[in-house]
Formats: sequence, structure tokens, C-alpha cells
Amino acid sequence: MFTSRTLAACVFLTGCATTSREPTSVAEAYARALEEGRVQEAYALTAGGPDDEVAFLERYADPEARSARAADVRVGASLLEARAPSLTVAQTPEGWRVVEARPADVPRAALRRFIDNVEGREWKAAWGQLAGPLRARYTPERLREDFEREPLAKERLRRAKLALNTHVRVGAGEAVFPLGDERAVRLVLEDGEYRIAAIE
Repeated sequence: MFTSRTLAACVFLTGCATTSREPTSVAEAYARALEEGRVQEAYALTAGGPDDEVAFLERYADPEARSARAADVRVGASLLEARAPSLTVAQTPEGWRVVEARPADVPRAALRRFIDNVEGREWKAAWGQLAGPLRARYTPERLREDFEREPLAKERLRRAKLALNTHVRVGAGEAVFPLGDERAVRLVLEDGEYRIAAIE
């Protein structure tokens, strides 16, 4: 699945020049640029900042890596969704349609993405889903080390999975998944997205 807060914001809110096309055409342009070895042009179609560019160019200097990524993007484009805390727009055979979700679905989806990123060892993506205070304490590398070496981190991940099946209380700026014994998984709204604040 190809999702991007920046892409969604540009397409649906501001119509900014570089991403004024629908998301599928941006995904296709990105895939084509990678396949044709135009790596800097591909990077210009990402939401990454200047600090990420060097790593991106190194990663996709290899033609096989570019080809594999382009294929993954094309597969994901058929399942494309754009998300914001109060809105999900999904591609259907009839075109783009609003997904009418219950308020609890949005934080639940954010928690599920975090779990998927941790289990998929996508440490940078998982780190990006942490709330500001946690991002300040961690780096993607330290997050990886914690989950690989710290037994308590594995237990927290287990509790996060359990939380997916519990009732979620959505309040002003936060969502709480109670787990009993005064334990809970707590997400907070930051920059328009739910982020992991605590897995207690």
C-alpha cells in the first residue's frame, strides 16, 4: 500500500504543483523514474527531506533494487489509499471514493501500521509513528536494538497486538486502548496523525 500524508494533503487540500495529479499517476511516475535510472527525479516525488536524499540515492544506485521497488509500487498502486485522521480515500473501480470510517477506526489503523512496521523491521517508518517525546528519545537504530534485544519491548509489542481487539476511547487529541490492570496503549494526535505515545 502506498500512503503519504504529504501526497494526500497536496492532492486533496492544496493541489500543489508537483503532486497535482492523482496519486496513482504519481506512483507510476515514481516507478518509471526508478526503472529508467532517473533516481533524483524519483526522489523528488517522495516526501523525504534533504537529509534522506543521500541514503535514497545509494539504495537505488543498484538497478535490481530500483526494478524491485518499481514493481512493488505498481502492485501497491492498485490498492492505493490516502489517509488523514478524519478521512480515508480509497481507489475503487469507479474511481476515488471516501471510506466512511468510524472514529475508532483511524487510531486502530495507525496502531496496526506501527505493529506491521515493527514486525516488518521497517524501523524508520516505525520511529516516524512515535509521538514527539518518544522520537526525541529514540533513533530508528535504537528502536531496532530495543525490539531485538530488550525482552520488555517484545512484551509491549504483544500488548499492542492485544489492544487491536479492545475497545478504543477516542477523546480530544488522543485515543486510548485499555488493557486492564491499569495498562493501556495510548496514541496522540500530532500534525494531523495519530502517533504512539505509550504502550504500558
